[in-house]
Amino acid sequence: MTAAPRGRGWGVVAALALATLFLSVVQPALLMFVPLALLFIALPPRRPLLLAFGAFICWLAFSGRPETTALWYFERGWVLVLGAWFVGMVVLLPRWTFLPRALMTVAATAATVAIFLIAHRGGFAMLDGAVDAHLRSKAAMVLAVWQNADASRSMGGVDMGRRLFQVAELQGRLFPALLALASLAGLGVAWWAFGRLAQGVAHPLSRWREFRFRDELVWLLIAGLALLLLPLDQLATRAGENLLLFMAVLYALRGAAVLLVIGGASGPVGMVIGVLLVLFLTPFVMATTFLVGLSDTWLDIRARRQASSTPGS
Repeated sequence: MTAAPRGRGWGVVAALALATLFLSVVQPALLMFVPLALLFIALPPRRPLLLAFGAFICWLAFSGRPETTALWYFERGWVLVLGAWFVGMVVLLPRWTFLPRALMTVAATAATVAIFLIAHRGGFAMLDGAVDAHLRSKAAMVLAVWQNADASRSMGGVDMGRRLFQVAELQGRLFPALLALASLAGLGVAWWAFGRLAQGVAHPLSRWREFRFRDELVWLLIAGLALLLLPLDQLATRAGENLLLFMAVLYALRGAAVLLVIGGASGPVGMVIGVLLVLFLTPFVMATTFLVGLSDTWLDIRARRQASSTPGS
């Protein structure tokens, strides 16, 4: 992403941190701080204080008594590979901006981890079981809190429990897409912090209104739709669902950026509210921003608006 001409980018990084927190099935702090630690350690300028901070983060993330589930190992393996790939992309692709690097990093990490899981027989099934158990445990904890609250008097605990476990099941099915989206957001936070603290760059990330990605990625959306609609096996259907969700959120964010330009909204508050609207409110908001973002692939609405507002155009 190119540098933004105004502000310090607090709105962007706050929105990315919120997205990492709400989307991640694994520990969101790992997705933000482990890549940041690897950036501090691997890339110049290697300042002693930042090197020590990076080493401390790595020690904190990987030390201690590991849990007995596969998820503990998976989430730490994922963030380690994610951070290593991102460092490699920064070194090998110096002219690329943040988002292309981050997208390539997530794709490379997913491929690397998939190869590892395939090499270990039953790896995918073990991971699925660990994720499902983790999500059901969290749902049970939320249900227990709900049943002890006054709100449970006006709503049946059985209905609430059924809804919570349905959400947990859906999260487990869409775990790959949610992890990929949270990883993108976590890398954004890490890159912003590295740029500000290590490199002294005023604007490591651009404003959200400038958010865009290569138009050729529309083929990933088409591939996901094809996998979902064609009469294939359950694995292909699940892959299509996850690919569709991942691309739908990217296009919704792109559409929201277009609407920010059209509506003239700006500032950190508008940034955070916009991300929350896209991710967590009505399907109508999501569908609208998705359609606007998809249309921008062919129409390039922001460029047309800029051209029409240029004097003498």
